[in-house]
Amino acid sequence: MWSWLAVSLASIGAVSGTKHGFIAQSLLYKIFTFALLIIIAMTQASIYEHTYWIVGGLVVSALADTLHTLKRKRTFHFICFLVAQFCYSKAFWLQLSGEMVWWLFALLLAASIVAFFLLLPQLDKLVFPVVIMGIMLIQLSWASGEVWLTSPTLASGIGFVGACVLLLSALAYALNSYRSPIRRSYVWVTGSYFLAHGLIVSSLVL
Repeated sequence: MWSWLAVSLASIGAVSGTKHGFIAQSLLYKIFTFALLIIIAMTQASIYEHTYWIVGGLVVSALADTLHTLKRKRTFHFICFLVAQFCYSKAFWLQLSGEMVWWLFALLLAASIVAFFLLLPQLDKLVFPVVIMGIMLIQLSWASGEVWLTSPTLASGIGFVGACVLLLSALAYALNSYRSPIRRSYVWVTGSYFLAHGLIVSSLVL
């Protein structure tokens, strides 16, 4: 309980730093949040192969977020985000057994296509990166959803919600950056981003 309270407070500190433009504060709390999530995953969860993949995703996410906050090596931090999503996806795919449910993939794909065409007029040269990011997030949500459908437990359900929140966080970031500014975007984007990571880690310890 106290560890999750610390994660919540650190996330609030990151959101507050983003709101007021305090880069050092925001970065410090972001790194601290990821560090706490890694400690929780390694100490409070049963250690399986997929646990290491989620921890790897947290480590790479911390690196990606650091580069993004400092606005350095834009291409590299984009690649890091993709690698982090791949790590999370691998963790969920490893938990799968049995046949896949294709209607979930079709539903996620259809929703993503609608979102893509809403953003298309503003994307210009960013079409390719957005498509790649979208594909990674769709298959992440699909993988976590498959785990939930094949093994409908509280933990798998929370993992699926976490993956969906991560997808929505990326969508909110894209809408805020390329279409029209979202009121209090620092709350919706940063807050949902850390909520997604927290939910994914929670799926390990429940």
